[in-house]
Amino acid sequence: MTCRSHILHAFAAAVLLTGAAFAQEEEPLKIPVSERVRNLPKLAAACDGLVGVLAADVPGDPVGFRLPILQFVSSQVRELERVYKLQMPKREGFGIFVNVGDGRTNDMRVVSRRIRRSEGGLQTRIFLPSPGFSDLDELRFAVAQAYIRAWIFRNGGSTNEPPEWVVQGIVRALNGTTQDADTRFVLDLWSKARLPYFPALCTDLRKVQGPAVALSGYLVGWMKEKHLVRPLLDRLASGKPWDGKRLAEELTGDTDPFLQDRASDERLARLTRSVLTPGQASDWDLTVFASRLLLYPEFFDRTGVRFWTFRQAAALAAETPAVRAAAWQKSREILFCAIGRGDALAETATSYRAFLLAVAQGKSAEELEPFLAAADGKMMAILEEKNSEDGRDDNRQGGRP
Repeated sequence: MTCRSHILHAFAAAVLLTGAAFAQEEEPLKIPVSERVRNLPKLAAACDGLVGVLAADVPGDPVGFRLPILQFVSSQVRELERVYKLQMPKREGFGIFVNVGDGRTNDMRVVSRRIRRSEGGLQTRIFLPSPGFSDLDELRFAVAQAYIRAWIFRNGGSTNEPPEWVVQGIVRALNGTTQDADTRFVLDLWSKARLPYFPALCTDLRKVQGPAVALSGYLVGWMKEKHLVRPLLDRLASGKPWDGKRLAEELTGDTDPFLQDRASDERLARLTRSVLTPGQASDWDLTVFASRLLLYPEFFDRTGVRFWTFRQAAALAAETPAVRAAAWQKSREILFCAIGRGDALAETATSYRAFLLAVAQGKSAEELEPFLAAADGKMMAILEEKNSEDGRDDNRQGGRP
């Protein structure tokens, strides 16, 4: 076959394929107009017209996605209004508009877009390309962000918004069980000395996925406890920008970052005690107390050091002002960590405080050694006694019939 024949055959095939395509495009035109109208997406509204959901009927399913999604979104809006006292002042058309796809795609995202309407209003459009597989946590976040955005705009005309982590925390703090789980996660971080510096949490936290999302839930839970959510959003509505430093001040009642971090520790200690037996040092108590036996520099980014052990502090005290300053700060906190945990732990904390005060005075390593040895000796005695008690308990349980 010549080259020209190849070209003619290819051209003929293209013409046939094009004709078939046109035939397929003409096929829907044979569907009656009334049926095509019935298949168009339909709108449902709720919350006095604040929420709208546009979705087509699902063939063979009398319920479809429209009403379930409308109920889901409306329920969350009502909870936001109730828990945070954020009633919408007036209705100005849809503030939250959910466009539901037909599901014939592998796009499972929850897509949110802020839209300025032609008449000057503000609307958030949420797109669910494949509603049956959308992430419900992401949908909850999108709905809360849209509602808070509309609330701020309709209260003051401002387009300011809180950071995304605040919105994430607002959603998590709606549910008491989730809030309790977030608190326990943060307590676990704190007990292992892995909780970030508190003022940095308020200024630098970001929206995250995974277990660390508990940080936002914990902080907003604290904000909810002190009735700060509504006032902070009021400030945004008045045109003032978000201020993480001010949040840290209002949560703790202090302006000094060191005192703010200490206030955070004190609150976490109170939360820890709320589930423990007073007067006894449990395994959890000892873990928490041991996690506090570290010194932290004031500025992590300047020194390049994350923390010092007490043994390292003893070696550096005479030559390092930052170690002395950290020891002075810790000496003010260490006794608090042992309150209500029995006499032995209280005496151990007193011994560690004597060591820290000696470090703060810049004593030499040789002078500090007896202080640290005495405190460590008391701590080891508590741990050995605890291990003996656990062993006796195991033997008793093993001897039961």
